[in-house]
Amino acid sequence: MKGASVPAVVGMPSPLFLWRFKVVLFLLWGFCCCKIGWDSVMRMSADLRDLFLYEAFLYYNPLLLVALMIWLWGVNLWVFAQSSVNYVKVFDLAQTHLSHREIWR
Repeated sequence: MKGASVPAVVGMPSPLFLWRFKVVLFLLWGFCCCKIGWDSVMRMSADLRDLFLYEAFLYYNPLLLVALMIWLWGVNLWVFAQSSVNYVKVFDLAQTHLSHREIWR
């Protein structure tokens, strides 16, 4: 038995399992963050809570709007890519229109 060796089979998990595991961990992390944040805000006094929520809305509303705009732009591009829109027909101008070079001569 000196020369006989048993091949070691490494059990690599499937990519689908790893992706699902990452999604579950991400959702668990998000739930924990939301729970901790909710508990922290609800332990404040009513006046302090109103002030905190007002200031948080003022500070983070523009950032959330920009993030939402970029995300919706990505959804728009994805829908255009999936529906195979003919961009040449959509954005083609007639030759009678002036270009920017002809306008700014």
